[in-house]
Amino acid sequence: MPTKFPTIAIVGSGPSGCYVTQFLNKKWPESQITIFEALPVPYGLVRYGVAADHQGSKAVTQQFERLLEKETIEFRGNVAVGRDISFVKLTDAYDVVVLATGLNYDATLSIPLAPAAQIIGAGALLKALNGHPEANLPVDANGEIRRLGKHIAVIGSGNVAIDALRMIAKTDDALAGSDISDEIRTKIDTAGVSNITLISRSSADEAKCDDSMMAELIALPNVNVSVKGLRETDVGTIAQMLRKAQAADKAETEAQVSLKFIFNEVPQSISYVEGFGTELISHSKNTDSESSRIFDSIITAIGFTNSAESNQIIPQENFEGDSIYRVGWLRRGANGTVAENRKDAKAVTTQIIEDFESGKIKAVKLGLASVVRDLPVNHVTYEGWKRIDHYEQASAKSSRCRQKVPDLLMMLRIAHGQHAMS
Repeated sequence: MPTKFPTIAIVGSGPSGCYVTQFLNKKWPESQITIFEALPVPYGLVRYGVAADHQGSKAVTQQFERLLEKETIEFRGNVAVGRDISFVKLTDAYDVVVLATGLNYDATLSIPLAPAAQIIGAGALLKALNGHPEANLPVDANGEIRRLGKHIAVIGSGNVAIDALRMIAKTDDALAGSDISDEIRTKIDTAGVSNITLISRSSADEAKCDDSMMAELIALPNVNVSVKGLRETDVGTIAQMLRKAQAADKAETEAQVSLKFIFNEVPQSISYVEGFGTELISHSKNTDSESSRIFDSIITAIGFTNSAESNQIIPQENFEGDSIYRVGWLRRGANGTVAENRKDAKAVTTQIIEDFESGKIKAVKLGLASVVRDLPVNHVTYEGWKRIDHYEQASAKSSRCRQKVPDLLMMLRIAHGQHAMS
């Protein structure tokens, strides 16, 4: 049985990375653990992926805060593996390396897509509404973020699709207590959206969203629900909720947003029609016919992937090794809630402990002490993050719980005490 504890590097500070840190710290309180994060701020998916109005889910960061305050745990933000420190140098410095970088890019539809069409990834949209400094939204010729327009489509029926729909449809008053970016809401003009069409390739009974998510969406007082493509065989909870919502048909004075659900319809192509907008051709599995619809914007919510650049920085073959582990979405794909990431983190932690106790992993490396001089001079410590945290909460208006800093350089100035409250 080893008598010394391993040094551990966690790459990524989202829920999976934090949970692994938490479990390993509980097992080995004396182990030196360093959490590396490409952004100046921690918490990844919880901060930028969980919808801004779901503050209950974001509250998990409170236990992560207590974790980062421990003496044996170091946070190092604004440090991107591959950009600021090589992956090889990291593995040379630490006994254990856990990759918890997630999957950060929206998957693309495998159909013909016209370059001029306004197509937005739901993940990018939610990031932008969450104040992410590098959210990738369409811009016009002047570099200004484009408005969504009046008529939009959302392709997909999972939780991310429902999140995107809800964040667009909600009124300002309904977002009280959230940390949504009001600047982005204004730029994309969510208030100007009057018609939203959700297109699902599957049936209502096969929709991947949680029942509670659908119930929350259709309960919004300002949406009027209609449904197409339901089959008599669709008898699940979601199908029943939608039938009831459609029958309820709210008065026009109450419902400002028309929300239409179309099931069993498969996108075939997306083109751009000059003077009209973005055209979606889709095929109905129910009627074996094609339909053409024009939208101002099409939002895709069909999953997440990694970029080619990410795979070059940390190639797939580097995931293999006695001391290298993956966790969360990077390990099992882009599905599952924060709670499911916790389960996955527990399983990976158990494997690390077993490998160490069997002698497969040795405790021989110095950890942070051997790479700290290689880190960028403007990297962010936990104390720097707390300066940003305080600034964001103090800057928020009364109806918001925080106003996130959306600019990387400003984040760094605040973290290093170079920017005072205005």
